Amino acid sequence: MAQFANLLISGNFASGATSYEDYYPGQEHTARIVLPIVVAGRLTLSAIVDTGAPWCILDPEVVEFLGTAIQATYTPSEKLMIRGELYEGRLLRMSLSLQAEIGDGVEVEATVFVPTLAPNDTWPHPNFIGLDGFLTRIRFAIDPTENTFYFGLL
Repeated sequence: MAQFANLLISGNFASGATSYEDYYPGQEHTARIVLPIVVAGRLTLSAIVDTGAPWCILDPEVVEFLGTAIQATYTPSEKLMIRGELYEGRLLRMSLSLQAEIGDGVEVEATVFVPTLAPNDTWPHPNFIGLDGFLTRIRFAIDPTENTFYFGLL
C-alpha cells in the first residue's frame, strides 16, 4: 500500500495515508471513496468523500448519540438538497478525524449538517465528508490504483 507515501509525506504534502473502500456498506453497486472517520473522538463510522457537498452530512441518530460533544448550532435559512430530497436541519461544529495507517492522522473542527427528521423517520442516506465542512481544511490526494487516500492539514 501507499507507493507514494514517502514522496508525499516527506515532501510535506501529506502527513498521513489510509486505505479506502470502493463502496458504502450496503451499496456495493455504486463506486465511491469511503473513509472511516472518527466523530467527536468517540465514534468511528464510514463516510463517502463528496466534493459536491457543501458540508459534512451525518445521520441524525449519530449526532443524538454523541449529545454533549456538539458545540455551536445554527439553522440555515435554506434547505439542503441531499440525493434529490430537500432537508431542513442544523449546522454544527464538531471534531472529525482521519486516522492514518501510515504517518499521522488529522483532526479538523468541521461544519456538519444534521438533517431534521419527522418523528419515527430514519435516515435513509449515507454519511458524507463534504467540501466546505471538512475537505477545504485539509490537503488530500487519491491513488485509485491502491485505494489510498493521502491527507494533511493546510
